[in-house]
Amino acid sequence: MRRALAAAAVLTLVATGCGGGTQDKQAASGPVEITIWHGQEDASAKSIEKLVDRFNQSHPDIKVNTESGGATADGMLPKITAALTSDSYPDIAYLYGSWAPNIARNTKTADLTEFVKDPAVQWKDFWASEREAVTVEGKVIGFPAVVDNMVVLYNKKVLAKAGLQPPRAGWTWDDFRAMAKQATDAQDGVFGTTWPISGGEEAVWGLWPMIWQAGGDILTPDHRKAVFNSTAGQQALGRLRAMAVDDKSVYLDSSPAEKGQKLFESGRLGLFLSGPWVLPDLQAAKVDYGVSPLPGTNGNHETISGPDNWVVFDHDERRVKASATFLAWLTAAEQQLVWMGDTGSLPIRESITKLPGYQDYLDKYRGIDVISANLANARRVRPATTRYPRVSAFVAEAVAQTLLGRSDVKTALDEAVAKSDAALAVPGS
Repeated sequence: MRRALAAAAVLTLVATGCGGGTQDKQAASGPVEITIWHGQEDASAKSIEKLVDRFNQSHPDIKVNTESGGATADGMLPKITAALTSDSYPDIAYLYGSWAPNIARNTKTADLTEFVKDPAVQWKDFWASEREAVTVEGKVIGFPAVVDNMVVLYNKKVLAKAGLQPPRAGWTWDDFRAMAKQATDAQDGVFGTTWPISGGEEAVWGLWPMIWQAGGDILTPDHRKAVFNSTAGQQALGRLRAMAVDDKSVYLDSSPAEKGQKLFESGRLGLFLSGPWVLPDLQAAKVDYGVSPLPGTNGNHETISGPDNWVVFDHDERRVKASATFLAWLTAAEQQLVWMGDTGSLPIRESITKLPGYQDYLDKYRGIDVISANLANARRVRPATTRYPRVSAFVAEAVAQTLLGRSDVKTALDEAVAKSDAALAVPGS
């Protein structure tokens, strides 16, 4: 608490006397007004607005206005992109980490690199994957907003009915396949697991850690070539194809990824690859579930993390400083513990896990302790290139064609690599 108060005191000095409002013509003696497009819904929206109210009451030199931005988090990038063509853009917006390379190229995106060097910010208290996701070519464009990772949720009743024990420590993808096959009961409409084939990012998100675990990668280090059709990639997608086509243990979800969760909640799905965002829904549905880290390859249980960012946009220097001051406060451990308790989000700072109230948070969300500990297995993020969304779309199509039995693994991946390489070759990628 002492460190947080000291940080708040130092950061408040940054904004003191900055003056101004949302319009440049406001008197310099007034509070600095900034606008945040949070893109949150339900409990998350209520929580962020509650925290903003607390900030405004304790920081008279800054006034933060909250708006949804007219979009959910999923639709924020096109909204921001359109707003940046005029002066109607906010000071802060919630954006997915995979969008960072695209948004960093805009000249109206602020550079907070020097600001986060202030010891009061405690920048290295954020997990490495988060710092990587909010930094593009050495430029820090905002603050970490949310971190997550992929785990396996298992329905205890489904497994028990199939005569299966919960996943054991150190389990493998072969174990995963065998459990999914045994849990499948076509007559009762029960599937062992599910995989999205909707063509979106959710179709590939689970494939990447399988490839990483086996020593493969998505792109070359210089991001000029795709390499996901390596032996590791073929083995990963081959395993999924065998489960879907041969074992018939996979529900192919085209909804996107929404039907799979409903099947899990209704007791018709045994194993579900997902993350912390579904825990409140599962508890509300009174599902008897457990949580396990991903299966591993040769003892490697690497997972994937999808950090999201609070990105800052530049109207003028005063507002950039005020935005950075607000975000340093919002992402401090004490405020984050409030947010986590309201939403079930994971700790974005290591120090949060040492706060007295952290155990209450763990007690509130069953299984969140496993997911929090699994952050240690999240060692990589998706490639920081503006062409990643196109690469992802090509791989998602390959996944769908393969799991539907319309293509063999090698052909599908080779075609996706050829398309990806063509996209990556475009100047400015």
